[in-house]
Amino acid sequence: MVKILRTWLKKHRGRAVLAAICTSITLGCAALLWDEYTRPTSGSVISVLENRLLDWRFRLRGARKPTGKIGILAIDEKSLQKLGRWPFARKHYARLFENLQTLGVNWVGLDLVWSEPERALLEDISDHVKRLSTLDGANWSQATGELSQINKIMQSSPGDQSLRFAISRTDKVILGYAFYGSRHEATQLGKDPFKGLPAMLDSAIQAVVIPDGLELDDYPDIRAYGLIPNIPAVAEAGKHFAFFNNELSADGIYRWAQLVRSVDNHLMPSLSLKLAAAVLGREPVVFFNQFGVSDISLVNPNDDTDLIKIPLDMKGRGRLLINHLGPRQSIEHFSLADIYDMTLDEDQKQRLKGMSLLLGPTALGINDLRANPFEAGFDGVEQHAAVADNIISKQFMRRTDSIYKTEFLLMLGIFLLFTPLMIFGSAAISGLSVLIFLIGYYYFDKYFWFNRGEWVYMGMPVLQISSLFISTTLYKYLTEEREKKKVKNAFGLYLSPDVIGKVLNDPDALKLGGEKKELTVFFSDVRSFTTISESLTPEKLCELMNDYFTPMTSIILRSGGVLDKYIGDAVMAFWGAPLPVLGHADIAAKSALQMLYALDKLKVDLKNKGMPTIDIGIGLNTGLMSVGNMGSHERFCYTVMGDAVNLGARLEGLTKEYSIKIMISEFTRRQLSANNFLVRDLDDIRVKGKLEPVKVFELMRPDILPNEMAIKTLIGEFEEGRIAYRHQTWAVAKKHFMNVLTIRPDDGPAHLYLARIAEQEKTAHIPNWDGVYNFSHK
Repeated sequence: MVKILRTWLKKHRGRAVLAAICTSITLGCAALLWDEYTRPTSGSVISVLENRLLDWRFRLRGARKPTGKIGILAIDEKSLQKLGRWPFARKHYARLFENLQTLGVNWVGLDLVWSEPERALLEDISDHVKRLSTLDGANWSQATGELSQINKIMQSSPGDQSLRFAISRTDKVILGYAFYGSRHEATQLGKDPFKGLPAMLDSAIQAVVIPDGLELDDYPDIRAYGLIPNIPAVAEAGKHFAFFNNELSADGIYRWAQLVRSVDNHLMPSLSLKLAAAVLGREPVVFFNQFGVSDISLVNPNDDTDLIKIPLDMKGRGRLLINHLGPRQSIEHFSLADIYDMTLDEDQKQRLKGMSLLLGPTALGINDLRANPFEAGFDGVEQHAAVADNIISKQFMRRTDSIYKTEFLLMLGIFLLFTPLMIFGSAAISGLSVLIFLIGYYYFDKYFWFNRGEWVYMGMPVLQISSLFISTTLYKYLTEEREKKKVKNAFGLYLSPDVIGKVLNDPDALKLGGEKKELTVFFSDVRSFTTISESLTPEKLCELMNDYFTPMTSIILRSGGVLDKYIGDAVMAFWGAPLPVLGHADIAAKSALQMLYALDKLKVDLKNKGMPTIDIGIGLNTGLMSVGNMGSHERFCYTVMGDAVNLGARLEGLTKEYSIKIMISEFTRRQLSANNFLVRDLDDIRVKGKLEPVKVFELMRPDILPNEMAIKTLIGEFEEGRIAYRHQTWAVAKKHFMNVLTIRPDDGPAHLYLARIAEQEKTAHIPNWDGVYNFSHK
């Protein structure tokens, strides 16, 4: 038997290796899954992968319709315009709560806390000050009374008293507060980190079932270490309280909602849980096991058998996996200003009857932004509303203990089915089978699990089958096929043959995957390309662009540059990578000038063909850029990225503003050989999206005027005009720019500055003016 086995292994050694590879991969994936089940951590490989795939499935599913029982009372921009800067005076809330009752709003939850007393406003004491100012020494007792009243107002503002009175008049306001989730955070609270808790204990969950011998403090994962409560004047008037802390995943996405927290050995509800229970008229019941919170149910107080069981995480932390409704505004928003002024339309008033609202900030600058699978900037108050809506609608997302059995069986099935296929099948058949499985698995998950609220891990089977296919295909490729792809194939489309030869001779000089290097980037664009394209048939347009791109590309490659890409009619290139190039700024500048000469010849050829002539603008910038192979695993390109690249693109676009051919930045200008180029100081500008100004220059053709002396004279006159322009001596500046036009009547920059001066002469002198021109467009 042993001899037979040895003979088979010798004959089918490759297949045996493939079987070993498949077995190892399956066991490795199973070990990862088991580790996630027994020791779940938010930063594990499995968690990161599955969280991303969960977000992706939410986005594919799209927005889900809410119940309509929960809305957002938004402190939006309109509210700030109405009531002043945030936080606005607390006296306004009395009218707000009165209007909410008039509209028939059910419950109001507050995603905010009044943790500090409001300072008395000047208008609160103005009458007392006026009366005090009219008194003389003979009215000492009356003056003392006025001073006493002022002191009383300063100690307890009318705004706080008004808010206290407004809250005391309603039984359906849930006051929000925050807790500290770590001991380190709570150290700033001093000796009494739970100050204010006694006033809130009526809101503690009463129905708590804990195993014998244990108490809440024995569960550190749900422990709070301190509070940020409302001021006593407000808290003592409140009847209902809930915390509004949000808990983020390790990657900053809001996926889980904390429903309960142990606060000084009292179990307190979250704002979402409290509001949902209040809307449904139910009481929460919380069960613990030895590891943590095992179950939370909302029970009908009139029927113990009527309950809503809320699915929780398996870590015992009392968290609900959020079934996200969609992007911002998925839940209806009502402006606080509209309710304050009662300017709602009849449809809005009708919808508000019986609806419960969550009050919170949504205006830019004051809103509590959180990321969810749909948006990176999502209002925290709407996150709370989404959780409450999940509970009310009973449309939960869940991940149960039993789902792991399904996932292990799925991995076993993949191993048994695909291992023979990977060993004996060709790469094409294996790849097609993997593709069919992935598509089928996605739709099965979508309709039988995900859309029914079950979160089944998708990443593990995808990782397993992908690893099986990749590893077996790679092994076959290395042992059974010849190596067909060379560096030349990877770079042949955008590097010259000389550079490719150097890369092949010295592979260590090439660093793939991205690195920071100082390079010179080039952008060019055809002027009025839309007009040209509209006047030509597609065939003629293609012919024209090929005639244009051919000489331009040739100049780039011959000079040792990299043709990054064609962007429509634009060309992007750079010098200095993948191999170091000395004087790359000089080379780029010379190439840009050569392109203008080549364009002159092309114009003649196009005219002879009866085709429209073209003109271009060029932008050059030098600086640190990220360069390397970038893209996806399926497709990538060797390219550059970064602020320096963006600036080069901006400069090309601005050549039209100045009616010039080539614009370079100060960073490129510094690296140019002093005597090899004719350059004039063009302007100090601030491009869109940047705060720091940039000095820009025009790289001038040597044949723009009959001789070099004339060009230098023009540059001198122009730069003298620039100096006068910065000093706001308009008459002197205008004289120099007029001299420029005498030398070259069609000089675009001179005409531009004369137009600017005409506008500036209409305005007053600007002190400390820096002369920088701001461009608001790209």
